[in-house]
Parts: sequence; structure tokens; C-alpha cells
Amino acid sequence: YQLQNKLSHAAIRTQPSEHPARTIWGYVAIAFNQVDKDRLGKVGPDRLCAEWMIKNGGGVRFVGNPSRLWKDYNQLPSEDTKFQIKVVDASNASIMKIGLDHFIGCKQIDTVIFHNCKHLENDGLEGLTHLTNTLARLQISGCYNISDTGLAVIGKLKNLKQITIFDMRYVKDMDKLAASLKTQLPNCEM
Repeated sequence: YQLQNKLSHAAIRTQPSEHPARTIWGYVAIAFNQVDKDRLGKVGPDRLCAEWMIKNGGGVRFVGNPSRLWKDYNQLPSEDTKFQIKVVDASNASIMKIGLDHFIGCKQIDTVIFHNCKHLENDGLEGLTHLTNTLARLQISGCYNISDTGLAVIGKLKNLKQITIFDMRYVKDMDKLAASLKTQLPNCEM
């Protein structure tokens, strides 16, 4: 039995894993990005959005106190304290496309920063359209899974006043992209 047991363990260790370790982190990232509808009903969209951003490594600024960047989940105001998010700073955050649904119902977000967001893929920016009425400033930088086609959705954000895009490895023609966005958003500084 001991020899057979040792052989079984050896066989298990040498076979390729069906779910490699990095896939586990993918599942964790998905779990941390899905909208919890029960929690949404309890705390509202701004609180849930702030919790999502902070849990994934980003930060938020509130309308009433835009100088403070909230990055510690345990320091957020109590659940019975109402606030509205003004700025979402997703620098180095583990956000994904499905997470951008947290923007639904947030009525005051005017600035979004996506810097070095490794899990945000080419179609991931579609969720920005939830902020079409309020989004005025947008930065996308160091998001290497996004190309020219992924950035095309920016043209739908008609209230943008300022766009900053840099360090985008897979954007093939930044000049063509800028010209297209300038046509769609003539009052926007790029």
C-alpha cells in the first residue's frame, strides 16, 4: 500500500494541472469584480463602487472631500454615512471589465484614472459608458491589454473635457486615434 500510495502521489505531481496557480488568481479577481446585488441594495451604488475599487487596490475621492484619497477599506465612513464618489483612481488596481458595472448609479464621478491595470482587457472600457453624463477627465496609461480598438469607446463619452493616454504598448497608431477622438470630441483637450 505504501509503495502504491507513493506512486499515486508522484503521478499526481507530474501530471499537468488542469487549473494552474495563476488561474486561481483569475477566479479571485473575477469574484472581487462582480457586482454584489444584495450589497448594492443595502449600501447603494457609491458605497459599493468605493468598496470594489479599494478591495482591488485602487482608491476614491469623495465630492465633499476631494483632496483625500481613500485607499483603506477599514477607514471608509460607516455604512449609514452617505457619500458620493468624485474621482476613481484605479492605479495598479486589479479591476476587470465586469467590475466597471459598479459605475452604474454613481452620479458624480467626473474623473477616472486607469493606470497600470493589468486585468483590464481590450473590451474592458465599455463600462465607462455608465459615466457618460458625468465623466469629464479620463487617464488611461500602462494598460497593456488595450489597443486602438479598445480605446475607440472613448468617443462615446461626450462630456469629456480632458483625455490623457500614454504608455500604451499595443496602440499601433496614436496619431490616428487622437485624430478620430478629436473629431468625435471637439471640445476635449488631449
